[in-house]
Amino acid sequence: MLSVKHIEAGYGESIILRDISLEVKPGQVVCLMGRNGVGKTTLTKTIMGTIKAKSGSIIYDEQNITKLAPYERAKLGIGYVPQGREIFAQLSVQENLLLGLEASRDRKNGVPASAIDKFPVLPSMYQRKGGDLSGGQQQQLAFARALASKPKLLLLDEPTEGIQPSIVYDIQEVIRSIKQQGDTAILLVEQSIEFVKSVADYYYILEKGAIVAEGSIDTFDDSVVRQHLVV
Repeated sequence: MLSVKHIEAGYGESIILRDISLEVKPGQVVCLMGRNGVGKTTLTKTIMGTIKAKSGSIIYDEQNITKLAPYERAKLGIGYVPQGREIFAQLSVQENLLLGLEASRDRKNGVPASAIDKFPVLPSMYQRKGGDLSGGQQQQLAFARALASKPKLLLLDEPTEGIQPSIVYDIQEVIRSIKQQGDTAILLVEQSIEFVKSVADYYYILEKGAIVAEGSIDTFDDSVVRQHLVV
């Protein structure tokens, strides 16, 4: 579903990512881990197109999207839940969800029930402004907004950061249900080792802008954590 090959990217003249290659197969949950500041968010932004790759290629669903604009990538079926959620604070919950349809070919039928049903608290908040929601509620809204276009690839940048345990559990269950359905691949940036072990099939670890470890989740043991993730 996604093949990143030898990507270099950064900000201005500063190179953050160096020779990054990774793959996400259809229906697979792949986790991207690493200490703070190693380039995880830069990589997700590069895949989404909000940062331009300086070299290398990004292949999505057998199509080279390296030079496509973010909105073109979204229309091809890539959903994105950015770090910090980026909810439109002055728009209502319902309006935020409707914006998720901008990338969909099936706008006439509205936000699909499959996106809303995963977060049943949202319909009761439709008329509330996005900025009035708690952090956890905003995270659920951002997730549902990304699911509104029925993406084939979902990029999740630290979806459990700074939210209460009950909503972390809800997000964990949503990821598991998406994985079980088998029609959406997920690239997940996450810091919680326990969370990763509960949902992921495969992992990559970034260090100083390069991938230093990878493997199936059953090889993600204490020795890997001590070597690459303990501060």
